[in-house]
Amino acid sequence: MYDTSVTIVILSPHMTNSKWIDWEIEYCVKNRTRKSRTSHTNGVVGVIMKVNGGYSWFEKTGTNCHGTSTVSYEMNKVFDIISSNHFNSNPEQWHCDKCKTYDRLKDSYISFVEEEEFLDDPQRYINNAYDKSENDAYGYDLVK
Repeated sequence: MYDTSVTIVILSPHMTNSKWIDWEIEYCVKNRTRKSRTSHTNGVVGVIMKVNGGYSWFEKTGTNCHGTSTVSYEMNKVFDIISSNHFNSNPEQWHCDKCKTYDRLKDSYISFVEEEEFLDDPQRYINNAYDKSENDAYGYDLVK
């Protein structure tokens, strides 16, 4: 993890039972110095695991003020390091100021994507995380 630039974390229903995932994510977003070399903050992609044919274990759907479908997340099912780095753009980057919907790739340092969508175009999401990392998390209130 020390010499990487992007971390992919699988969001699953029982991930918070792990003793390591939150530590690994914290390690990846901190700058670490070893042998006179300093690691760089990783970009992070949260891939939502498909369970029982869907994502309802984590996603809740709704409708915004324009009648368009929206998705919200049950943040109590992920570690604090993940929830603290989601919806953390500064300034806020709402897709629509009126109904407070957001651009899911720009609003959060750790963006979430459904497993199938990630597998259809992994480079898109990896590049998005990489770009955030290369910009030193500029525009995000990063919690390390």
